[in-house]
Amino acid sequence: MSLKHAILGFLSFQPFTGYDLKKAFDNSVRHFWSADQSQIYRTLDQIVEAGWTEVELVEQATRPNRKVYHLTEAGRVELQRWLTAPLAHREEHEPFLVQLFFASTLTDSEVEALLEREAAAAREVLAVYDQIRQQHPATTRPQAFALLTLDYGIQSTQAHLDWIESALTQLRRGDTLLSQSNALSTGGQS
Repeated sequence: MSLKHAILGFLSFQPFTGYDLKKAFDNSVRHFWSADQSQIYRTLDQIVEAGWTEVELVEQATRPNRKVYHLTEAGRVELQRWLTAPLAHREEHEPFLVQLFFASTLTDSEVEALLEREAAAAREVLAVYDQIRQQHPATTRPQAFALLTLDYGIQSTQAHLDWIESALTQLRRGDTLLSQSNALSTGGQS
C-alpha cells in the first residue's frame, strides 16, 4: 500500500495536521499499516508538491503555528483512481517462518519455546483487536469498512494461532518428523 494514498484517504474524511495524522494511523489502521511521524511528514511534503493537498498555516499565540493539510480536487481524483485500480502483487516477508523453516537444528524444547512465543504474541494481538472492536462500534459507513479490516486482522491472526497450536500438538505428540526423537531414529535424514 502506498503511504501517500493512505494519507489521502484520511484527508478525504477531514483536514489533519501531521501530528493528528499519526494519531489517526495509530488509532485505526495500525493493525495492518503503520507509519512513523517522520514518514508521514516526508510523505505530506511529497503530496503537497504533487498538488494533491494544500497546507493551511494556522497561527497560534503561545505555540508554534500549525500546518493543517487539506485534500485538493486533484487529490480526490488520485485517491479515486487508486481505490479503483488493481494492486500489484506483494511479496510477504515473515521472519518467524524463516526461523521455523530452519528449526530442525533445535531441540524439541527449543522448538516448543519458539512456537509458544509466537502463540503468545498472536494472543496479545488478538486481545488488542478485541479491545479495538469493543471500543469502536460501527455507526457510520466509514466505520463499518474500518471494522471489516479489523475483522480481517482478527481472522488471519486467529488462523495463525490455530496453525501454531496445531504444530505444537504435533511436536508434543512426538509422532511426526517434527519430533527430534523420531528424526534421530531415522538418522535425521529428510
